[in-house]
Formats: sequence, structure tokens, C-alpha cells
Amino acid sequence: MPVFAGRKGPKMPRIRSISIFGDSILRGVVLNTETRRYSVSDCIGIDSIADMYSIEITNHSRFGCTIERSYEYIRKHLARGGRADAVLLELGGNDCDFNWAEVAARPDAEHFPRTPIERFVSVYKAIIDTLRKQGIIPVLSNLPPLCPERYLDWVCRDGLDRERILGWLGSITAIYRFQENYSRTVDCIAEEAGCKCIDLRGAFLRHRRVEQFFCEDGIHPNYAGQGLIRGALIDTLNNYKGVIYA
Repeated sequence: MPVFAGRKGPKMPRIRSISIFGDSILRGVVLNTETRRYSVSDCIGIDSIADMYSIEITNHSRFGCTIERSYEYIRKHLARGGRADAVLLELGGNDCDFNWAEVAARPDAEHFPRTPIERFVSVYKAIIDTLRKQGIIPVLSNLPPLCPERYLDWVCRDGLDRERILGWLGSITAIYRFQENYSRTVDCIAEEAGCKCIDLRGAFLRHRRVEQFFCEDGIHPNYAGQGLIRGALIDTLNNYKGVIYA
């Protein structure tokens, strides 16, 4: 099954340059278990993929990036004359997150994600429209899954009250469902807009023990997980050789 998923449209022009705007996932961020500090790994190997296919790939992904911030970066990039034949968007993992300190402090109150889903959809569509007006092909990516138990442990590592957070969540699986909803929303946006969508989530969920591909924090793919992302990107280019690149 091709990694690209989505509504079929007219044949795409060949692509010789790609810009990536995403968060820490495509930045290649990993957590060192011993130091508990983040660093950037090259296991995805964006540069080597570019060399393999003679495509220019520029990675503008940033740690902690939300869709609002990405839209700001994209507009500034375009205003400075930044160009690419296609832009790969990998966003949503930070947008679906909550202010866990506030949740722990007030578990009986109503809390909202960093970017409410309606706003997430609105800004994502605005990005697609902006890129297309510049003659740039938008390509979307859904989200790798997460490990909710690990993630909650990481959130509470400095003393946040786990039980109060769980009291608000109702179930540990709610963390997974919140994030899954944003990933499914990306799939829907791609379908509606007629964009290609890379199924990063499926690349992980095809494996029985998904947790083996994640760092201690439960959200960042480890070296093996980054290998799955690399494979998904390579599969994409292999499946569309002669169509999306020269």
C-alpha cells in the first residue's frame, strides 16, 4: 500500500525541491535516557534521502512547534523569497497537548488543548491555501502514535499530581484519543483538500509492540522509530518515482 494516502487528483508535476515544516518529530529529536535531555539524531537521514533521489530537501522543523507558529514561519519564509516545489507539513503533536500543571492544579475545571481542534483545522486549511497560491504543492503527514503511560509518567516527573490529572482525564487512554483525533483530522483535511498525506501513524501501528519505537517520554520516536519514519519517506519516493520527482 502506498505511503501516500488521499483522494486521487490530476497527475502531480515533478518535484525537485521540498521544504519541511514540522515539529520535533521530523526534526529528529530524541531523549537521552541517562541525562534526560533532548538532542537531535540523524537516524531519519533527511540529507541522505535527498542525496539518494537527487532532491533538494530543506528541513525547517522546530522543537515545540504548533500550527500557528508554523504558519508564521511559512509566511516569513515565503516573504523572504523562500521557494520549493513542495512543502511537507507534519503538525499537530504540540497542538493537541494540554497545560498539565493547570490540569493538576484544577482537575475539576474545563481545560482545552493548546490549539483547539476547530482552530487547528482553520489554520491548516489557510496554510494549504497560502502554499497553493504560491504554486507550491502541500503534502501532509499524520502523526505517529504515542505511549500514554510513558507520557503521563514524563509529564509528572517533576512532581505534578498524577492522580489529579487522571481524575480529570477519566482514563489514561484519553491521552491517546486526544492525539489520535488530531491525527485523524489531518487525514480528513488531506482528503477534503485533495492533498497527498504520508501515513506515518500506520508505519508504527503495523507493529505489535509500538512502545519499542519510542523514547522514555512516550512521544518522541527513538532511533528505531526514526528508522520507521525514514522508511516511510523512502517508500513515498519509491512509490511515486517519475511522478513527484525527476
